[in-house]
Amino acid sequence: MKELQRRIDQMIIHLGGYWRPLSGLARLLEEVGEVGGALYANDQSALREELMDVFVISTCLANQYAITLQRQEAGNGQEAQDKTYYRLVREAGEVGRILNAYEGDKKLKASATPGSLQRHIEAVQRAVLDLASQNDFDLYAAIGSLIEDKSSRDFGRFDHTPDPITEASVRAYVAYVEGRYWGGVAAKPFEEASRYREREGHLTRFLKIAEVEGLDGFVIRQPEPPLQTNGSLTAAFQLPDSFVVETERHGADSFLIVRKQG
Repeated sequence: MKELQRRIDQMIIHLGGYWRPLSGLARLLEEVGEVGGALYANDQSALREELMDVFVISTCLANQYAITLQRQEAGNGQEAQDKTYYRLVREAGEVGRILNAYEGDKKLKASATPGSLQRHIEAVQRAVLDLASQNDFDLYAAIGSLIEDKSSRDFGRFDHTPDPITEASVRAYVAYVEGRYWGGVAAKPFEEASRYREREGHLTRFLKIAEVEGLDGFVIRQPEPPLQTNGSLTAAFQLPDSFVVETERHGADSFLIVRKQG
């Protein structure tokens, strides 16, 4: 599954980049509804297209939170098709509930369960695979063909949207260090650290969800000359007491890593 996630990531970059998470969620729910429409109309061709869309979009959401999914397989086929669809709707709703708390107006509860997003995305994909199996459809093979097709055309189809999983800082860092990291926009030479913090919106999102989602850190690649500050970077970045800034050097690059203490 890790390789499939990598290929989908490359396809999305080829197409122009990821949607904002709430836009991706809206598309996921739209496609889940279209799965229902295809089932209602008994339209096998449409059903196959919509199942692939749900699988790919849910994988994109996992990628955006640096989640490594477990490969799902279809069950024993004993469940009635309508029950499988209801399960898909239920799990997609759970993904929506979590992302609303992460990115929307819903308050993120202190009791939020770590790993919930991964579990519910995997449950969405398990339901999709069950529906595919019930309709004699090899979903994984079809997605492989879809990736090859999209990756050979449609370059730049979507407008680029900055995303903390595609920033050059994090792409450079994870070439050296494995883990679940987000990255910041490019810092400018001699830029004041406090000014960088003002224009770096990803960091605010990271601080909100890092603990519950299990993100390992937020990466800023130091420019040359580096970010400037009269005090500590912790103060300049307006970090809560539970977060620290660490400096790492890998190859020719110097990185600042914001991470949870301990």
